[in-house]
Amino acid sequence: GNTPWIGLPGNPAAALITSLIIARPALLHAQGASNCGHQTLHIPAAFDWKKPRARQQYLHARLVLQDNGQLHAEIHPKQSSAMLSAASWADGLVEIKPQEIVEKGDLVGFVGYSGLLN
Repeated sequence: GNTPWIGLPGNPAAALITSLIIARPALLHAQGASNCGHQTLHIPAAFDWKKPRARQQYLHARLVLQDNGQLHAEIHPKQSSAMLSAASWADGLVEIKPQEIVEKGDLVGFVGYSGLLN
């Protein structure tokens, strides 16, 4: 039929991210809302990511004020899709594009939870 549906992953952290990035904007759009996307800030990374993957990834992250007064994004050390505690630690998500390698100081996309929930 013509009934849309959204499936969520079984792991809690993966379900949360899928809900925020895909399901919520789709539901808002279906209700007639405009500008349903999220705002991405480009923030220097306070981490190295040497694990390029074939798909886009979202890592639990928070913004940290460095000694030089600049904000940096740091990621939670445990990024398992079953680790919901990483989401409660974080301020938002860092976007890692397919095949991307990140070194400290590189600009990364940061999506704050507040921007995803407004």
